[in-house]
Amino acid sequence: MKKFFKVLLISFFCFVIVFSAGAYIFLNSLSAGNDLNTPRETGEDLPEKDEPVNVLILGVDAKDVKNSQGARSDTIMLATFDPKSKKVNVISIPRDTRVVIRGQKGMDKINHAHAYGGPDLAIKAVKDLLEVPIHYYVRVDYKALGKIVDDLGGVEVDVPMNMKYSDPTADPPLKIDLKKGVQVLNGDKAMQFVRFRKGYADQDLGRIKAQQTFMRALADKLLEPQTIIKLPKIAKTFSTYVATDMPVSTITAYALKANGVSMDNIEMLTIPGAPKMVSGVSYYIPDTNKIKTIMTDLFQNTLENTQPVNKVEDLSEFKSDVTIEVLNGSGISGVATDVSNKLKAEGYNIVNVDTIKGIKYSQTHIYDRKNKMAEAKKIAKILDIKDVEKDIYLQAEADITIIVGSDYKK
Repeated sequence: MKKFFKVLLISFFCFVIVFSAGAYIFLNSLSAGNDLNTPRETGEDLPEKDEPVNVLILGVDAKDVKNSQGARSDTIMLATFDPKSKKVNVISIPRDTRVVIRGQKGMDKINHAHAYGGPDLAIKAVKDLLEVPIHYYVRVDYKALGKIVDDLGGVEVDVPMNMKYSDPTADPPLKIDLKKGVQVLNGDKAMQFVRFRKGYADQDLGRIKAQQTFMRALADKLLEPQTIIKLPKIAKTFSTYVATDMPVSTITAYALKANGVSMDNIEMLTIPGAPKMVSGVSYYIPDTNKIKTIMTDLFQNTLENTQPVNKVEDLSEFKSDVTIEVLNGSGISGVATDVSNKLKAEGYNIVNVDTIKGIKYSQTHIYDRKNKMAEAKKIAKILDIKDVEKDIYLQAEADITIIVGSDYKK
């Protein structure tokens, strides 16, 4: 039994890194008849046996768990586990990353997506940025981190500089006061360490590097043999501060597949890009071309297994009163106009043609905004586009939104 729990511990670590005791809690909740899972209409084809699974990790900060739904996600990571290779990749996304958030006007910071629409909208924002499917999410309130560190008796970290900062207006108020050097951080000091940002030359990137350093130190502590006796205490923390839509049976199945995973199998990286001030606001501008290359290298199997939409054979029944907006996200001049003209020739009503600035899409997307999926699929057939998604937003200007990517061929 002890060995089995250790397998579960290592397994869930593969998915959420620092929150590895989760499997223990879920199994205990199952036996007690409790349900910790938060249902979600994923819209994704879940991975088949031995296919990679992608999990979005959201770290939120709120005064209490009930406020977590509307809180900004200060930590955003995508973790993937490949059962065949036993490989784990963790991609950090700076919270200030400038993106288009579905249903919102203009561009915004990606960490606002969770505040606008909870895990569902955060998943969509990350999926649009990275262009890979996201199968599950795990949302953790930052309080869990501090409590887990205390449950473990502290974590040893080399603090790279004197860290001193305070913000009484933060929610909750932030007060950081750490000395440089190797030291064992308790829960409160660990929270200060991972939240510190202002002192790094590259701000959010420096903060992410520090978080990754801390996660490795915490992982080492979690994987120590003596941690097994502390799992009941950690379980109580998780039951209070963790939400996920990953079923208990799924966690258990991947736990067995994850046997043999070690720290050597885990790679951490940050999406490429650069900080930039835009209209007086500090953003992180993602390098979409480099992101595409990284995603292709890391998630090739997942990308290859993405299923195309069902074919629509009969276009004759299309209702021409459907309204369409066409947005150029390719960075290539004229493609949105080309798409617009092509659809106008088919009798469609184009209500808006515009350009998305500041971010490039490598793949063309069609979004059903007002329950017009049949029409959206017919348009996909005309344009020879495979990616059609339901993204209901009844206040949208158009029934269907098309974002033209660099893959579109005139």
